[in-house]
Amino acid sequence: MKNALVTGGCGFLGSAIVRRLLDRGVTVRILALPNEPTTNVDGLEVEIVRGDVTSVEDCKRAVAGMDTVFHAAAIYLAWAPDPSRMYEVNNRGTFNMMEAARREGVETTVYTASIVSLGRPPVGEVADEETRYDVWDLDFPYSRAKFHSRMIAEDFAAWGMDVRVVCPGIVFGPGDIAPTPSGKLILETLRGAPPVVVDGGASYVDVRDAAEVHVLAAEKGRPGERYVAAGTNLTNEELLQAIHRVAGRKRKLFNVPTPVARTLVRAMNAQAARTGTEPQLSLDFFEYSLVPSFFDASKSVRELGATYRPIDRTIADAIAWFEKHGKL
Repeated sequence: MKNALVTGGCGFLGSAIVRRLLDRGVTVRILALPNEPTTNVDGLEVEIVRGDVTSVEDCKRAVAGMDTVFHAAAIYLAWAPDPSRMYEVNNRGTFNMMEAARREGVETTVYTASIVSLGRPPVGEVADEETRYDVWDLDFPYSRAKFHSRMIAEDFAAWGMDVRVVCPGIVFGPGDIAPTPSGKLILETLRGAPPVVVDGGASYVDVRDAAEVHVLAAEKGRPGERYVAAGTNLTNEELLQAIHRVAGRKRKLFNVPTPVARTLVRAMNAQAARTGTEPQLSLDFFEYSLVPSFFDASKSVRELGATYRPIDRTIADAIAWFEKHGKL
């Protein structure tokens, strides 16, 4: 791997992938949107090409001369009154980039999926790379968009292209410039969100560890394989406890029955629909998280040599970054 393209390379996960590549002496090109800030990569020796993955010509121009492509560009929103742009970028953009890489003869393409593109396991069990998608009963656009875009990437693998897929858990850590829905969870908790919890849980991963798994997948992974990147499984209550603990705060949390919580979240989302202001918690994300989405990342450890840092360190680094950049 000598010349690598990272789509979304100015973003949260993308910029972390860029740094892991530069550490290895790889020459890096970034495909960034025309007006996208470059704050996360300022000062790094990278080539920035302006364009959009929804443009076939921009994708062709971006992959020219590359031997490896990391396709991390995507729209990550928990609340999307009109998800059409999300589907356009996540699905059409993935097809455009895969087709451009195929035509250019790129040796290896690593696609960033998500655990939400996989299925949630039965209660009491832990999912892995082969757990079947199960969220057809929910209108959760981000999850569906990532599922369909993963299928697009894997179709190219089935046709003989060397595509490896990484499915990160919910990503936390420094550099969350947007911030993403993950970062907003930390921010809202520390800004005094109601101290209530409901059933459910998820898998979490440090952005730096998730980025390293992407690079390891390119170096050591197998064509057509998926790799879950997830360091810690936490219930919703354990996550909030960890955020408060790391921030040095003591706050009693109250378990709210699911029907009561659902009524409150629906009211939030109804108000959001009237005002156009994003709710503290989207109904889609709430319903999805009621089923624990715990994942086993041992395949990435066994086959790639991945390691995962403690969640408290990740949260501490995320909080420090938010404070440094005036978001807290």
